[in-house]
Amino acid sequence: MERKLTMPKYANLSAEATEFLRQKTGSSHLECYTYIDPERGEDSFFIVKTINKVIQVSFAEVTYNPSSYQSLMEGLYQAIYE
Repeated sequence: MERKLTMPKYANLSAEATEFLRQKTGSSHLECYTYIDPERGEDSFFIVKTINKVIQVSFAEVTYNPSSYQSLMEGLYQAIYE
């Protein structure tokens, strides 16, 4: 019986996303981490860590233009705060 091994998914700190969300929210205490799966976009996600909670947002939950990183950041903000 062959078992398919999958690599664990680690999100990395995203300086751009962190700065964007800090500017939009006015909070200097949040950090944003990103995991991007180039083969399976639906497996990509953000993790936003604030003072009192951790929020995971799948790219599938975000409405954005796939050719625009700015659009992805705006979509993340809307998914969490609007």
